[in-house]
Amino acid sequence: MKRNKLVVIETIIIITIIVEMILLVFSLYPIFNNMGRYVLKINNNNRLEVENMLKTSKYYDNTKNIEDLEKIEFFLDFNDYQFTLHYSNEEKELYDDNLFNLMEYIKTRGNSKVIGYIVIDIFIVFSIIIINLKRKEISEKIDKENEVKSKK
Repeated sequence: MKRNKLVVIETIIIITIIVEMILLVFSLYPIFNNMGRYVLKINNNNRLEVENMLKTSKYYDNTKNIEDLEKIEFFLDFNDYQFTLHYSNEEKELYDDNLFNLMEYIKTRGNSKVIGYIVIDIFIVFSIIIINLKRKEISEKIDKENEVKSKK
């Protein structure tokens, strides 16, 4: 009876390891898809500075209320600076290579989207290692149970 429980636990552990490995493989897509994207959350401390930098662009739409701007996402799109302005109710894209200062500001003060995915992947790898060590212990217990049964 004890051996059967150990076999079931080992099987569940192996399935968990397989699922985690599949998650690692599929997490490569969002990592490579978001590589080079930086996001800056807009708050009261940086709103005026960002607004001044945006107003230097001739492509910026002044009709939008800057108070509705929640975040700006920067991405280098085939040598063009792409800024996605996330307002409370819509998104606007802005392509302007003259906004070098805004790009630098977002890179220094913003966050990279990839770091979150990499941290999750590191957690999954450590989880796989720990679970695999536990699986080895259970496998050894099953082998001991088998030896006891074969001696009888």
